[in-house]
Amino acid sequence: MATHEISILGGNTVPDASGSVFMEPYSIKATNDQWRHLVFIFNDTATRILLYGQFVVPQNYVGAATLVILWTTTATTGNVVWDGDYRTVGGDDTTSLDQAGTEQAVTVTDAAPTAANNRLRVTVTLTAANFAAGETVEFLLARDGADAADTMAAAAILFDALFSYSDA
Repeated sequence: MATHEISILGGNTVPDASGSVFMEPYSIKATNDQWRHLVFIFNDTATRILLYGQFVVPQNYVGAATLVILWTTTATTGNVVWDGDYRTVGGDDTTSLDQAGTEQAVTVTDAAPTAANNRLRVTVTLTAANFAAGETVEFLLARDGADAADTMAAAAILFDALFSYSDA
């Protein structure tokens, strides 16, 4: 059995309408201007700000599902609260893609790095039985500034969000 990770961010990932989550070249926040790829910025607000997306569960999925968040910041103190909500839709002409509500909501708190722009990796265990190969997963990923545990006074810079799973 092997563990795989796939990025769940892509061209269909969109921020909420708050204006506090957006894409920008990493070179804007980074000290060195060498790497100009796009990252998602989650500004420091007292509200829950988020982005939405969807992905398809890989055909070799068996179990052990986790959400992996790769992020950094220019701050070196404080915590960020990450929230992830999702629902899965399977079948062929059996389940609507237009539903309200979620199947699971998960939360993790992670501390700022010890030095600005150090890479951080935090994982959250998902309910493996909620997923099946080939299903569509609709999700949101949020920085929850309304949570008292979110104390970092700077933007969180999201490099990637991964769906980690095991195969047969």
